[in-house]
Amino acid sequence: MIDEHIITCDASYRGGIIKIDVSSLFPNIPAEDAIMGANQNYLGGGLRGCINGGAMFEPSELSAKERQMFDALLDQIKRYFHAITSDEEEGMNDEWNTFSYEKQQQMPVSAY
Repeated sequence: MIDEHIITCDASYRGGIIKIDVSSLFPNIPAEDAIMGANQNYLGGGLRGCINGGAMFEPSELSAKERQMFDALLDQIKRYFHAITSDEEEGMNDEWNTFSYEKQQQMPVSAY
């Protein structure tokens, strides 16, 4: 599902960003704001920080059912981003970046 709705994806072994169009899932959100995504910072020394997720709209504007869908989708987007930045076949991984998603999420957001 995520592949078909990518607006932009700039991912590398140093982290990056992905933006997903979610207008079809949240029709009450204006189309220009119906964007969710994830980003990851490079910490230095071959290490990436945890993956952050977010949206261009306030989740508090959603119904309870939509909020559950939002939370599940945000987790899926972060896991998707981890998968593409940890792909050894694409040269995204090295000896320092072999963390599982759970271990990666224990890293700090930024080195600053």
